[in-house]
Amino acid sequence: MDTRRVVIPDEEYDGAAIKTALQVLVGLASDEKSIKECVLFIPVKAHLQHTTLSAVLGKNASKILNAGKPVRLGNCSLRLETARSFKSYTRADAVLVVYADQRMMDSVDSNGNFKIVICVPHAPDAVEEWERTWSPITPGQQQTDTVLIENPVVEAALESITSRINLANRILNPRDEDAVKDAFRILRAHNQIEDPKNIRAWCIKNGWDSKGADEAMKHATKAFNLKSKPSRYGQQWADNIYTQWTSKAGK
Repeated sequence: MDTRRVVIPDEEYDGAAIKTALQVLVGLASDEKSIKECVLFIPVKAHLQHTTLSAVLGKNASKILNAGKPVRLGNCSLRLETARSFKSYTRADAVLVVYADQRMMDSVDSNGNFKIVICVPHAPDAVEEWERTWSPITPGQQQTDTVLIENPVVEAALESITSRINLANRILNPRDEDAVKDAFRILRAHNQIEDPKNIRAWCIKNGWDSKGADEAMKHATKAFNLKSKPSRYGQQWADNIYTQWTSKAGK
């Protein structure tokens, strides 16, 4: 399922970005008739009172959402979720994240149910990693994709790892974790490295849960920071796996 991702910077903090986000959600939902259930995802319920969000929604809608009931939004229903209630299995067709930070967007990325994701960050750089990972659309601006992995051998290795591990798990099971550790040690042994933050972003974009991507970043950091070639590596992989990776990378 392809997911449409939109980011709307809140540059003036006057509610205009939130209003635009709601309008974009209504517009996208009208184009895609299967969008029926939408979630408004905010940090805490208190943001429905005396904030730019509550001003945009209006007193009545804010009161209904705060009571745990849905409101109508165009052809859709809109219900409230907070950082406490939002889960990886929360079901809806679309999500609007207001006052978003990176942790909230990680939670959204862990949920594979959404056809539309619209983000209004709480600060200019609050979701910088999420934006770099997904290259979301900003209304009125040209979309540009970001190259996440500069080293093609590392990318080939990541594709190999991803095809091997169980992506249904939020965290790596022991066997998969050993394979990840060994893969990065193999890369380090051949002087192939990459910024671990890029590895995390690539993993999330390619189906890993954010927690599993955090583990990959941790093990990559540890392996790539080794001052000398690992004395033992590759126990979970075929002897010629590095040759396979370089061949796939065209090296």
